[in-house]
Amino acid sequence: MNHTFRTYEEIKRVSTLIKIVDDLNPPKFAYDRRYLFVGCGSSYNAGLIFSEILKQLGINAQALSAGEILINSKRDQISKNYDTVVFLSRTGTTTETIMAAETLKGKVKSIAITCEKDTPLSTLCDTIYELDFAREESVVMTASLSVILRLFLNGIEKLQINAEDYLEKYESLIQDELVNVKSHFVFLGYGERYYVSKESALKVEELSLDHAEFYETLEYRHGPIALLSEKTHVVIFSQHQVANPFEVELQKDIESRGGSVHILTSLSDKPKFEVQFLPLYSQLLGYKRAVIKGLNPDKPNGLSKSVILKTEQ
Repeated sequence: MNHTFRTYEEIKRVSTLIKIVDDLNPPKFAYDRRYLFVGCGSSYNAGLIFSEILKQLGINAQALSAGEILINSKRDQISKNYDTVVFLSRTGTTTETIMAAETLKGKVKSIAITCEKDTPLSTLCDTIYELDFAREESVVMTASLSVILRLFLNGIEKLQINAEDYLEKYESLIQDELVNVKSHFVFLGYGERYYVSKESALKVEELSLDHAEFYETLEYRHGPIALLSEKTHVVIFSQHQVANPFEVELQKDIESRGGSVHILTSLSDKPKFEVQFLPLYSQLLGYKRAVIKGLNPDKPNGLSKSVILKTEQ
C-alpha cells in the first residue's frame, strides 16, 4: 500500500509526540471546580471524551460544541455554572470556537489548547497551551488528538502507556481483506468509549468518505442493525481486558448476518487512560480505505484544516 501521504506519517509519529508532551506541566483538575470543554469537530470530541472521564472520577465537567453556545446564547449560563472553560482548536483559528471565547472573555477563567503558535484563540484566554510540536500539515486531525488527550490525562496521573502497542495491534487487524471489502463502518462503546466511537466514525467519514455510524454497544441491535450487510464492519471498544459475554453474543449475531467484528479489549489495567490511543484504529482504517479508493487522505474532498467563516460585523 502507498504510504507516501503525510497523513500516515502524522499518525505514526504519535510515540515521538507523546514523549514531548510528557515533559510539559499539564493542567490540574480539582474536585471543587467546575469545568467546561468547548470545541468543534475532533476538538469537541476530545472534550467529550475527557469530560466523561472527569465525571466518572467525581469532578464536575461537561463539553459543549462552540456552535451550541453561539446558537443558544449560553454566555450567562456558562459564566454562572462553570469556573473554568477549556477551549480546544487544533489551529486556533476555528471561527465558532473563537466567537465562543470572545463571548466569555472576562466572564470565566479560560484555557486555550492549540497545536499552533500565536493564534487568535490564544489571545482570548488566560492560560495557553500551544502544542506546536504536534502541528499537522494534513487536513484531518490525527495524532494531535492523542497529544491533547495525553496532556489532559497527565493532569490526573502520568502513566506509561505505550502508543506502539496500539499501533502494532491495529496495523495487524486492519488487513487488505477488511480494507478492500468493507465500506460501511460502525463503532460501539459505553462511557468515554462512546465518545471515542463518535470520533472514530467522524475520522472514517473524513478520510475515506465512507458511511460510518456510532452507538452504545447493545443499542446497535435496537434499530441500526437493520442496515448491516456483508459490507459492514463493526468495532466494539470494550472496557474489559477480556470481552464481556454480551459483547461476544453481539459479535456472533453480527457475523451470522454477514458482517465482521473487531472487539478491541483493553490492553492495560487502566482502561480509561487508553482513550488517548483508541482513535488510532479509525485513523489507520480511514487512511487505508482512502488509499484503496484512490482518494487523497491529506486533502479530503470538501474539507479544510480549519473552518473559518465569514461573519457580519
